[in-house]
Amino acid sequence: MQRRLYQGRDFRRAQNIEELREMARRRLPNFSFEYVEGGSDDEVTLRRNRSIFESITLQPHSLRDVGQRSLERSFFSKPAQLPFMIGPTGFNGLLTRDGDLHLARAAAEAGIPFVLSNASTTSMEDIAAIENIRVWMQIYLYRTRDHVARLVERAERLNLEAIVVTTDSAILGNREWDKRNYAKPLHLDLRNYLDVLCHLRWIWDVLVPNGVPRFKNLGDLLPPGKDTVRGAASALAAELDPTLSWDDIAWRCSTVSTE
Repeated sequence: MQRRLYQGRDFRRAQNIEELREMARRRLPNFSFEYVEGGSDDEVTLRRNRSIFESITLQPHSLRDVGQRSLERSFFSKPAQLPFMIGPTGFNGLLTRDGDLHLARAAAEAGIPFVLSNASTTSMEDIAAIENIRVWMQIYLYRTRDHVARLVERAERLNLEAIVVTTDSAILGNREWDKRNYAKPLHLDLRNYLDVLCHLRWIWDVLVPNGVPRFKNLGDLLPPGKDTVRGAASALAAELDPTLSWDDIAWRCSTVSTE
């Protein structure tokens, strides 16, 4: 028997992740939801990643004193209330206004680190200003190394806790869902354009009053006028470096301030 899912809008009433997913699917335009939902090519790796978590079982031990329980762990010699952090996801501003701010505040409230995406529509300065936040900054080692160096300098000035280097995106994945949603690069096909018009709550939240969200941590890497979520894709793809190796990591480490 198929399980019934909560169909309302109040996320606080959701009882599980599947209900949250269904609420997101109904709220977001198709192209935006499929960006979050989909993987590359036949999505074999995506399914495998999920099946690994589903295969984990907990073995109960009864007659143990569990009156006091703690999941606390340490990262960089600082305690965190849970043994994980919120990882970097790009384009969160395309899902909801100030999406990264919401995630960062949730991390601060939960007592865990927040990893800000390089492709964020919220600046690292705004994230660092949140009270009790532990910020790690994710970067790509773009071809334009001077931009990478300046990005790390910004992180150092803000005393961010860590730099997280993404190494598995030397080339963009073949995201078939994304390709199907566009008539040509960066232009939605008619079906998806009409679908966007049917999501007035999303339009009011994301596009009004400032238009398409803009990247806030890419700055001088992008050509003038190409810093929107829509306009930056081709420029970012050209900046990914397929020659990335441990030598580049050594370069990055050698340029980090030791003060």
